[in-house]
Amino acid sequence: MNRLAGAALLALVAGATFLTGLGAYPLLDPDEARHAEVAREMAAGHGVRALLLPTLELQPYREKPAGFYWLATLAYAALGVTEAAARLPSALAALATVLAVYWWAAPRYGVPGALAAALVLATSAGWYGLARFVNVDMTLTACIAFGVLSGLAWLEHPEGRRAPLAPWIAAGLGTIIKGPIALVLVLGPLALAWAIGRPRPRVRDLRLASGLATSLAIAALLYVPVAILDESYVRHFAGTNVARLGAGAPHASPAWYYFAWLPALLLPWTLFAPAAAAGAARDPRSRVLLAWALFVPVVLTLAHGKLATYALSALVPLALLIGPPLAGAAIGAADLAGERALRIAGWLASGVLAAGGVGIVVAAQYFPIGTAAATLVTATMLVAAAALAWTTLRRRAGLVPAVALAAVLVLYPALVHVVAPAVARVQSDRDAAALITAAGSAPVLAFSALAPSLVFYLRAPVVWTEDARLVRDLFARDEPVFLVTGRRHFARIEELLGQRAHVWHATRRRRLYANRPAPADGGPP
Repeated sequence: MNRLAGAALLALVAGATFLTGLGAYPLLDPDEARHAEVAREMAAGHGVRALLLPTLELQPYREKPAGFYWLATLAYAALGVTEAAARLPSALAALATVLAVYWWAAPRYGVPGALAAALVLATSAGWYGLARFVNVDMTLTACIAFGVLSGLAWLEHPEGRRAPLAPWIAAGLGTIIKGPIALVLVLGPLALAWAIGRPRPRVRDLRLASGLATSLAIAALLYVPVAILDESYVRHFAGTNVARLGAGAPHASPAWYYFAWLPALLLPWTLFAPAAAAGAARDPRSRVLLAWALFVPVVLTLAHGKLATYALSALVPLALLIGPPLAGAAIGAADLAGERALRIAGWLASGVLAAGGVGIVVAAQYFPIGTAAATLVTATMLVAAAALAWTTLRRRAGLVPAVALAAVLVLYPALVHVVAPAVARVQSDRDAAALITAAGSAPVLAFSALAPSLVFYLRAPVVWTEDARLVRDLFARDEPVFLVTGRRHFARIEELLGQRAHVWHATRRRRLYANRPAPADGGPP
């Protein structure tokens, strides 16, 4: 297979994996709905301020720069304000990065190795999940991957070539997606590659000053006008980034956090990593990738504030370390540290799939999956586990990764269309918003509960309050009023409101109350 045919096949498989079913389930609270709502308000706004200064519930939102929301706004313009449009930027960024990995790997590992690396990345649990999730991390990771891969390509053959601008452009774009961390996650791995590599280009040949000026110029296109329009935005944004370093940072976690989460994000390929990565430290090209993979969790560990999705870019070098050796084993071109390691991985993967099938049965007790749907997904996982076990038992070690790949390509769509909608019915307020909208115009309170998905689907802010007296006074009026709250406050609200606490919608997570009974026929109250 030539490179173009391999790219076409990869685009077809990865495109179908990432782009189908994007609107099959509502936006999840809190993160997906929050980012989708910020973009919706930007799309609905007018003028330069609306374009440069994000808002949430019409109040300044200073946690993230505008870059990602521009992409979501374009998607809304093309597809309408829908779940699929909100998720499209992440899906396209994931697809573009997978194709970039293939482009980089093909001349170095051949088409089979490049396809394997790209498919390992595309089917890693963390990558697949974030490709269908509304937040900034996948688009940031695309910038990082393009920047580092283009820089590594130049460092292999720098003689007689001008220093590349691509890494600096990618880092600059990353800063308007998330902030200065983009510069660190692009330039850090390239600095290590320069230090490790031989022959090493001279520092002056790297033209660091002009490159850094390029990144800063791109960042300035956003941050300078933002500072002119609202100086407090820049102060708050800078303070937020500095605060993540301190012990009082949000999402504060221990130092081992990323080294526990990265294996989870890489599943199922974590199980094959020991076999595939054997000897990587002795290969100069693999050493560079290994340094990149280690740099990401190490540098992110320096900050006290941690989230698993921050380390997404580490999956790119890990896929490049794991994929080509697995492809070599599958076609019989490599021993892959003996068959024993692959057989162990096969047994472990089979066990994980079987445990996942049991997990679906358990999840069905907490989420409205439905008996038939849960049975179908569970049966699929058990069949996949049996296929892996049979392949391993028959000592077809080289085929074990291919069977694992086929299993996840079948399972992921089943999870999207069966499990995700059931989880989203609990983790989203779309159904509650539909009931409120059908009832007509009325105040909506959120009592001690964040409600970004409710705001997104209502297309209007809600009143956030912890004032029990305000709630009681509003519910005592004749005009309709709604309240949504979390499970910690169910008993308090019902005690406070008594017979006026009419439940219109209920899940394990939320209840929607109104001061009048819900219509029995689904019509207006």
